[in-house]
Amino acid sequence: MDGVGYMVFFQLLGVCIEFAMSQLVRSRLGLAGMVLLTLAVVGARAGHPRTAWWSAGLFFLLTLQVQA
Repeated sequence: MDGVGYMVFFQLLGVCIEFAMSQLVRSRLGLAGMVLLTLAVVGARAGHPRTAWWSAGLFFLLTLQVQA
């Protein structure tokens, strides 16, 4: 994948995370969820895959904990 492909991938990842989870974060996850979601989106948009994946993974685990 070239530089443009990565840029498109990270933009799509950021948009998906931002729109799909925003309502859940506002209603149940509080400050910790908002911080993790923000880090995931910023990492995706800035092109930092480790930051984006770690934040998204922790965010996912937090959503599982809230549902349990």
